Amino acid sequence: MACSLYLNKTPINMKSYLYSLFIFLSIFSLTNYSYATIVTSNGTGGGDWDDKTTWNPETVPGCVDTISILAGDVVEITANQDYEACPAMVILIYGTLHFPNNGPKFKLPCNSRIDGFAGGLISAPGHDNSNKISICGAWVFESNDPDLSGPFTLGTSTLPIELIGFDAKIDNTAVMLTWSTAVEINNDYFNIERSTNGLSFETIGTISGNGNSNIIQDYSYLDETPIKGTSYYRLKQTDYDGKFEYFKLITVNYSEEEDGTCVLNVYPNPCTGNCTINLADCPLAENEVDVQLYDAVGNQITNRIQPKSGGRDVSFHMNTNNNLSPGVYIVRSKTGSKQQTQKVIVK
Repeated sequence: MACSLYLNKTPINMKSYLYSLFIFLSIFSLTNYSYATIVTSNGTGGGDWDDKTTWNPETVPGCVDTISILAGDVVEITANQDYEACPAMVILIYGTLHFPNNGPKFKLPCNSRIDGFAGGLISAPGHDNSNKISICGAWVFESNDPDLSGPFTLGTSTLPIELIGFDAKIDNTAVMLTWSTAVEINNDYFNIERSTNGLSFETIGTISGNGNSNIIQDYSYLDETPIKGTSYYRLKQTDYDGKFEYFKLITVNYSEEEDGTCVLNVYPNPCTGNCTINLADCPLAENEVDVQLYDAVGNQITNRIQPKSGGRDVSFHMNTNNNLSPGVYIVRSKTGSKQQTQKVIVK
């Protein structure tokens, strides 16, 4: 017996659909989430910030990216960099962020953060009046400041987690939720929350975070008792200090066909020699299936009742060399209150 889950195939009520869509979009627009590309220095010494060969992948860092300067690499800011129109950025310094003595400015948007780790350095020889870093319009590294050696933090980001994916897939009788992070800062744990209407949520599980991380971390949670029909899932992330934020809202349409019908198939058809009667995707609620064989005038030839066992289809074999003469036969299957029939030609 192979049991499967079905998406809702009933006709769409347009009024209900539009209302659900409105609720979903309204909440989606209020949900605090972000997507990021992880951009690291090249690991071969670094280079100019504006040179794509400085980075891996070969692209100049953009909005909402997480930028990591690796140990041993020196990345130079040789021209003004203005990211103030972006949502937020995270910069992790294990190597050196260097400002030559030629007047560049480095402007980051609100909710951005620069973390310098042990061995990390922000250097600006001469410390002239133009070597500065601003976050949300405030100067956090000024002309008279000494070089910064890690560990240090510039900025007070309210986005300690960079989420790069959140997905849900139906997995037999459960819903598998998966998500990944690019950066974690003081991440204590995630709550997985579920709702039937997209408005009121309940916590169904908790997964521990990885504290501080600048590599991709993968997470998963299996909802073993999903709600039938449409449900909503979201992530709530909590820091060690109790601060929290919500991430992307997703929907799942789950339907367990408790009184459904197996998929009946007889092959090969026409039947010569041995044939197989197969019932696939049988409903979970039924414990047995009933298969009957009739001749063309309605006389029952045989009846088989088979208990279902988990994880397999139900199959019967017809031997056309034993008891069956050439002709037309009808195979009838029954699971619960549902029946199917299929005509078989025996040669």
